[in-house]
Amino acid sequence: MTYPMWNPSKTGILTTNEEGGIAFLESGPQFDALKGSASNWVEPEPEVSSPEDVAAALVQRRASMPPISPLQGILTLGEVEWGKVLSYRNHADTTWAERVIIDNASDWVRTSQNIAFFGHLLDYTAEQMDTLFIAAAQVRA
Repeated sequence: MTYPMWNPSKTGILTTNEEGGIAFLESGPQFDALKGSASNWVEPEPEVSSPEDVAAALVQRRASMPPISPLQGILTLGEVEWGKVLSYRNHADTTWAERVIIDNASDWVRTSQNIAFFGHLLDYTAEQMDTLFIAAAQVRA
């Protein structure tokens, strides 16, 4: 399995090597082949200098994330985390509107208020929500 990766100092692909360990590729023929097959390759973000630039780059990155299906999101969250959402949904104090949101989110869009509500329920940071979307986009069900 391969995972596109970006950090401020390196761009590359994490993959498994022949010995079953993890390899980080930055260039070369195997890198080029894997980059071409990675379904959600994330290009390096431009360097930014100010906190405002960082915030604007994050907003743009999140807005460009493709929607995921509820099935992809739920499978990525797993039974325990999705169980927390359902537990909240079934609580007597949960409003009708909140139950409708949980029951009817057809496409999960990273910048949606409904998805932000899920993140709030799970006490996820913005970075954890980004990671959820990146991982869920890899799910083929």
